[in-house]
Amino acid sequence: MQGCSPASPEGTLMQPNANLNSGSSLPGVVAVQSGIPGVSVLVCDSAKPGLAQVTDGLPTSTAEAERAARLRDPAARQRLLASLASARAMLGAALGIPAREVSLGRTEDGVPFLAGYPDRAISISRSEGWTAVALGNVRAIGLDIEQVRSIDWQPMLSMICSDTERDQMLALADASPARALAVFFELWTVKEAVLKASGKGLGGGAKTVPVPVASLGQPVPVQQEVIAGGARYAVWSGRVEDVFVSVAVGDAR
Repeated sequence: MQGCSPASPEGTLMQPNANLNSGSSLPGVVAVQSGIPGVSVLVCDSAKPGLAQVTDGLPTSTAEAERAARLRDPAARQRLLASLASARAMLGAALGIPAREVSLGRTEDGVPFLAGYPDRAISISRSEGWTAVALGNVRAIGLDIEQVRSIDWQPMLSMICSDTERDQMLALADASPARALAVFFELWTVKEAVLKASGKGLGGGAKTVPVPVASLGQPVPVQQEVIAGGARYAVWSGRVEDVFVSVAVGDAR
């Protein structure tokens, strides 16, 4: 039977510039304390001036440059390039190597990997100028972030929620619209993190990832076990400023 079991909330959400393997600090970078063994999660606002000074001039791969060139909006193009550079800088800091030496690739399924580090799984996510990376000595890892913003989210419930989850979200919206908006984004990130860890991404179907709505929207981060597609995932979700961060680790890939 698929489902998930909430665990005790973790007391500490984040520590600025903590536990970077290089022993150095990157301006504006937050090291999330997920409580998942062997996993590092770093989050930053890619537009922060201090970080931009560090990432300015970092190389992009041919694939990354082509991806950016396809964006017609110059502002969107610049945000993507800043995010790519931020991800490279954070991964370099976590690995203890210069950011210029970080070589990223993608499998045929679109799963990112670190060239030269076959024993390290990574995941990268970005939202509205924010960037996050997860790195671990694990078989499969998925990370997703979403900045809370005003959107018409209720029509999206039918695409990502089971009937039970949808009913719970609609009831929450009637009781507290502001809290429901925040819970929606956390719910989305948990589901996508699990799907990324499965190697399928959203194509795997968010409805197949059961998450109890009552476990979300807590004042402190939450760890829980999610069972989806016959596999078990350790999941952590919490908030950095106005950005929800979820990371999932499992054995499937």
